Amino acid sequence: MEDSFAEQIIPGAYIRVQAEGLIAPKGIAFGNVAIVGTAAAAPGVTNALDTTHILSSLDDARALWAPSDPVATGALNLMRGIELLFRNGATTIYAQALAAGATTQNFSDALDELLKEDVNVLVIPELATATATTVIKSAVSSAETNARDVIGVIGSDAAGNAAPADIVAQANADKRLVLATPAIHGLDTDGSDVLLPGQYTAAAVAGLIASLAPQASPTNKTLPGVTRLGRKFGYGELKALVSGNVLALETRQGIRVVRGITTQGEAFAQITTRRIVDYAKTGIRQVSNPFVGRLNNERVRKALKGALDSFLSTMLFDEQLTGYTLDVTATRADEIAGRCVVNVAMQPTFSIDYIRVTLALS
Repeated sequence: MEDSFAEQIIPGAYIRVQAEGLIAPKGIAFGNVAIVGTAAAAPGVTNALDTTHILSSLDDARALWAPSDPVATGALNLMRGIELLFRNGATTIYAQALAAGATTQNFSDALDELLKEDVNVLVIPELATATATTVIKSAVSSAETNARDVIGVIGSDAAGNAAPADIVAQANADKRLVLATPAIHGLDTDGSDVLLPGQYTAAAVAGLIASLAPQASPTNKTLPGVTRLGRKFGYGELKALVSGNVLALETRQGIRVVRGITTQGEAFAQITTRRIVDYAKTGIRQVSNPFVGRLNNERVRKALKGALDSFLSTMLFDEQLTGYTLDVTATRADEIAGRCVVNVAMQPTFSIDYIRVTLALS
């Protein structure tokens, strides 16, 4: 191999190439959406079901699956969710279609298959809120353990006149989950306006999140594919929902996100914090992996630090971070154990949620 000298028996020039300094970060996906739902194959399509398909447009989906059934029927809804995703900003969707009558386990298995792909946002708008929470929470937790960082968006199926406390009660505290409300209006199969079940709000919000850079907050952003809400919350209701870590929508020069938050409400309260950290983790893994198996000496560690610094400085330039420090070390004991220690202290960028103005009169 050219990274080490060959046996030197016959006189001549022997050359080795040390290319560690050329290792650099590549592009990282941050807006790929995974969706599971029931559908029927389009005429002549034989591989529409139980297979992962990558979609770049609604036409791609129409070529694979027949239109969704009417909302009143409550069956075969994958196309409805995909349409909401694309109309609200998603550009790349990984989809798995299941046959009518699919069980919760079928949905869970399909989601596990989608997690083998490079996806960032999960949504199953067809499932009831409690079921979707169970399936998606398990999936995001398992994915994190397996070095795949994703978030799940769930829609509240609480009754249209439900008290905010009842909606908040559906929020399962998790740094990777988002609960959205209220229900939204959309187009039925015949093109008429119809109130969609509340869980489909998740698809619209997931499409918006997928369209944004990691550092761009959904707060105050409009959903381009939604024109009407099933319910308008009052100030007190919005206050209770936001305080309960629910992502609420309001009508204000369009349909807007009141505040882009996860259901955790702690360190990862803002969705942007979660996405920035996930982006950093993905990039650091991507940069570090090519160094596995290389020499654990000062030269190679310096190259690793340079590659990581290049990635983190790009995040700083893109305003995902306001600052960071980086250290790459290995003691002799670390070298013997095969370890290289990387310490990164980074400061994620936060969004403006509140503007406090003082007017001084004279």
